[in-house]
Amino acid sequence: MDVLVTVLLVTLGMARASPPGLVTPLGGHKGAPTPLSPQQRLHQPVSGPEEAILSHRTAAVCLECQIALNFLQGEVDAGVEYNILVQEGILICVTTVGYTQVFCDGYVPLIMPIIYHIMTTTEVDPNDACGEILTSLGCTSSAPSREWMVTLHGEKPPVLPLQPPEDGGASLKVLHLADTHMDPLYLAGSLAACPEELCCREESGDVTFPEEAAWYWGDFRHCGTPSWLLQEVLTHARDTHPDLDYIIWTGDVVPHNMWSTSREWNLQLVRETTQMVRNIFPDVPIFPVVGNHESNPLDQFPDPDASLSADLSADWLYAELTAQWSQLVPDLDNSTVRRAAYYSVLIKPGFRIISFNTMFGYASNVWLVQDSQDPGGELAWLEGELFKAETAGELVHILGHVPPGIKESERTWSREYNRIVLRYENTIRAQFFGHTHYDEFEIFHDAADRPTGVAYVCPSVTPWYDLNPAYRVYHIDGDRLDSTRLVLDHETYVANLTEAQETGTLRIYKQYSARDLYGMASLTPQDWQDLVERMALDRTLFDLYYRNFVSDADPYLAVGCDDTCYRQRLCDLVTSNRNDLDSCATLLRSMKREEEV
Repeated sequence: MDVLVTVLLVTLGMARASPPGLVTPLGGHKGAPTPLSPQQRLHQPVSGPEEAILSHRTAAVCLECQIALNFLQGEVDAGVEYNILVQEGILICVTTVGYTQVFCDGYVPLIMPIIYHIMTTTEVDPNDACGEILTSLGCTSSAPSREWMVTLHGEKPPVLPLQPPEDGGASLKVLHLADTHMDPLYLAGSLAACPEELCCREESGDVTFPEEAAWYWGDFRHCGTPSWLLQEVLTHARDTHPDLDYIIWTGDVVPHNMWSTSREWNLQLVRETTQMVRNIFPDVPIFPVVGNHESNPLDQFPDPDASLSADLSADWLYAELTAQWSQLVPDLDNSTVRRAAYYSVLIKPGFRIISFNTMFGYASNVWLVQDSQDPGGELAWLEGELFKAETAGELVHILGHVPPGIKESERTWSREYNRIVLRYENTIRAQFFGHTHYDEFEIFHDAADRPTGVAYVCPSVTPWYDLNPAYRVYHIDGDRLDSTRLVLDHETYVANLTEAQETGTLRIYKQYSARDLYGMASLTPQDWQDLVERMALDRTLFDLYYRNFVSDADPYLAVGCDDTCYRQRLCDLVTSNRNDLDSCATLLRSMKREEEV
């Protein structure tokens, strides 16, 4: 029974407590089970399959999960009362898994109704279920039901050469906001080193030493974004860039109090954050995305075609997103937002934005145990929209929350999304994601390892945790004959929290321009591949990337990036399909050859 809660809490809940695959430079967090050391965490992949680094403990977790689910199914079949299962879960959560009583009392009752529904309405195979929800830990499933394919329309046309325009031509200026995570309950001077996964609140406990107190402008520790910090970041973006053409906003507005969320709390955050963004940018089109934190409990998005009671469905969320997004997106088709928070909109003649719900391909979504075969037909819808765009001669930008190459992506979903991107290489000119909180990118490749596309992963506005607040501005090929709609350059702005704490003033500054800092002639997929290959030979150039990767934040800069971290970060950049490490392996072999010369 103990691993039932390990599975439900560690994987489904607290896996979200640490942005994928990175260090906690300030040390272990005392409210959670013993974490990996900083070096161990830094050696983990942010994106890409984890099989290359499996440990004996990983194999044990998979087996324990299977035993636990067998035991749980036995208890359910024996008629053990639901409230007893919840109390057992809370007890094991505290005594075996090691979380706080506050966390366990809150999170177990939130997640258990979904687990109980699945266990009582679906024939659950423990090996399959554990392979699905613990995929980020290396567990796998051989169930035939996990294998599916999206139908691709038509033959892929010949690849068109990309010809970026000359400098100085027409361009669009686009603001990218990612992972705002505003906490209205943030209290400067409160306890920042509390035992929970979200601190810096009145409820967090008493401050014993001055260094435990939450900073005014936000804190590197497990704290949400103060409302005044978000206000300042948005105001800076507006005042510095008064000529914005539109904004992309890639999800996650709810803070990390995953044990005490509710539908009312989450909707409050959706409304308040949307209103703040709209007030500061009253006349700028805004194209939002749903994040994993918007649901209650977090990560849980059922198939919109499933027949569920109101207390299990996500209709409550989609209804509110429909109301809020209708104020942001011009000419929005509400029907698809109301269905499952995705949409497609032509923003200019020949130029389309598609925003889709990546939570149907996110392994922490336990509903995938019940059915992972393209829930709601969303990928099929995406492919259909791209086929229509191709037929009409339109170019497309795709917006999502979770990047497809990270190890939390559902395996088949990640592969199928990559198939779609490859098929519509001529049509998709850029992809934009958030979620990881780090400044990175993912390069897509074909079977011959040719770069075919790039996904831009924007650093977070929230400092949670050990990061500086950041936002990004893209310059996109503008309104002209034969526009490529390629990203021509991007600039990233950060606020140094250490300096803000010392001076009392938040200074937001341009950290870098991609083309200027990295010496890139343009930002085509091949240019990004060339950059990765140059960084593989030039550690000094990579060190510049690493500084940007962590948003110039002092805690991570103090840790640095050793050789294992160096190789892992480079592999992340060339991995867009979490099942496929071929591009990573090719890069590592070339590095080894250079080292031997």
